[in-house]
Amino acid sequence: MDHEFVRDIEGRCLARLSMGHEAFGFWLTDELGVDISQCNELLKTTARLLHGGDDFKLSGKTFCLYLDQDSATVSALELQFETEIEDNELGLSYYDDELFAACGLDDFEQLLLAWRDFITEK
Repeated sequence: MDHEFVRDIEGRCLARLSMGHEAFGFWLTDELGVDISQCNELLKTTARLLHGGDDFKLSGKTFCLYLDQDSATVSALELQFETEIEDNELGLSYYDDELFAACGLDDFEQLLLAWRDFITEK
C-alpha cells in the first residue's frame, strides 16, 4: 500500500493512500487522527490477531474498522445502508473506492506504525 503523510497549512496530519486504499487514508485522517494511545491499542490488537486472537470491530463517526486474523477492512457507515432496488435495476452503480478498502493485517500493521511515527515527529 503506497501512502503519503503530509501536514496541511494548519498543521493537521493528513494521510493519502494509493488507489483502492483511499478509505484507509480517510480513516487515518478523520477517525484515528493524532490519537497516539488509540494507535498503540490498535497495534496491540493487530499483534494479538496475528497470533490467533478474536476478531475486532471499531465503529467511528464515519467509518468502521474490521480486523480479523488475515485482513483489515475499512467501510464507510453509509455503505451499510441498502440501496434502492430501482437504482440497481437501472444499471446504476456507485463509486465507492473512497468508502471501502481492505488489505492484509500485516500491511495494516505497517501502515499504523508509519502513521504513529509520522504523527509523533516534531
